[in-house]
Amino acid sequence: MIAQCHCGLVSITLDRPPEYINLCDCSLCLKSGGAWGYFEPSLVAVDGETQGYRRADYSEPAVEIRFCPRCGVTTHWILTEDAVQNGLANGEVVGVNMRLFEPSELLGIEARTLDGRNWTGESEAAHHRPPGQVGRDIFL
Repeated sequence: MIAQCHCGLVSITLDRPPEYINLCDCSLCLKSGGAWGYFEPSLVAVDGETQGYRRADYSEPAVEIRFCPRCGVTTHWILTEDAVQNGLANGEVVGVNMRLFEPSELLGIEARTLDGRNWTGESEAAHHRPPGQVGRDIFL
């Protein structure tokens, strides 16, 4: 699977589709337009230079959003040093914005609606509704 940002400067190649896609409504995910698939870093190839942003409203943000410096499209996120040091996913996860891919490549993948706006990170995250499927219940 190969996708590009809007201008084509950054591309992402995946060996396989994600097991599921998270649609989070925290302020960062909502405003960056992310629909996240999760992968081991070795399964994600990013071609092209990206820039990063870490949310300023958390003293130790867990992720750094990466985006194209030309068109501004959010491409993926990586864990911050603080998150890795605190043992979050053992540093073995990258979130890829699945909205970069053609919807036809994602048909049937489970989509979850994470209640990120109310999630503190200290417990299991709640969801707004039961999981659906891309192309049937949920459209990206």
